[in-house]
Amino acid sequence: MKRFLLWAGVVIGASAIGVLLFLILFTCVFGNHVYALATCTEPEICERCKITRGEPLGHVFSEATCTEASVCLRCGEHHADALGHEWLPATCTEPETCARCGITQGEPLGHLMTDATYQAAETCTRCGMTSGEPLTPALADRTINELLPGEPVPYTTASFANHDIDVTGTAEITDYRVIDGDEIFPAREGYEWHIATVRLVFSGEDAQSYGAQSACTFGDYYILDDSVSGHADENGMRTFAADWYGMRVKCWQKTGETLENDWYGQELRFTWEEGVLVPKGYDGVLLILYNYRLAEDATRLYLPASEVLDENALVFRMK
Repeated sequence: MKRFLLWAGVVIGASAIGVLLFLILFTCVFGNHVYALATCTEPEICERCKITRGEPLGHVFSEATCTEASVCLRCGEHHADALGHEWLPATCTEPETCARCGITQGEPLGHLMTDATYQAAETCTRCGMTSGEPLTPALADRTINELLPGEPVPYTTASFANHDIDVTGTAEITDYRVIDGDEIFPAREGYEWHIATVRLVFSGEDAQSYGAQSACTFGDYYILDDSVSGHADENGMRTFAADWYGMRVKCWQKTGETLENDWYGQELRFTWEEGVLVPKGYDGVLLILYNYRLAEDATRLYLPASEVLDENALVFRMK
């Protein structure tokens, strides 16, 4: 009997231990939860009883790039498509380039250079880059007697009565203006009038005995050789050519109002307006006063500038 009871106790004890082990290993009766790690969308969950703890982690999305989509760095869930490249146009020095990631494709365009002109150096028509210097104007290295507004300077020319006798007076630009046009100087689209008021004053014995005969012509600071046509049209305008950014452009000259042409006391005065119609912004026209003797007669007043630019000529650049 005692042996039976002993074995019975052993069996009961073993069963109790088994039950205890079962409860410990397979249930959460004693609070011994076994939590799975939280995910982006789920909190920690007990694998036995499914009780939860805490909060889901939430997604951590990567930034989308040109070639990679935006995905969660934890779970890989797709969030947004790849952005694709944003191509900037190729330039003279750079190929097509993605504004986002900097990757390139193709080749640079290369510069497209114009020829140098008197007004500008070689210039790329795409990007504006320049190379070298503008062409050297014909008068850049030539010594000339420059006539400046408001500064009378000596002027020598042939006398009126005897072209073999020279008389010396003064020449002055008393006024200079740039206008679109008026009743005397007609406007023309894309052009502007440069108008100088010229004043010559002669005195002294030779001037009183023989008078004075002035002569003027026009030239171009850049190319020099072109001259004004000797024949005026019905509007009193003569044509000449100028060099404007490598192109030969047509220009006009017109003599305006005569303000003085007589003796005033002991002074013989000539005051008149000379105007040139040139493309807007052009700065190369030269008004040249020279010795009338070089013209020989009134039909040859508008001589080429290269023929009259001697040591006595006076030059006013109409710019």
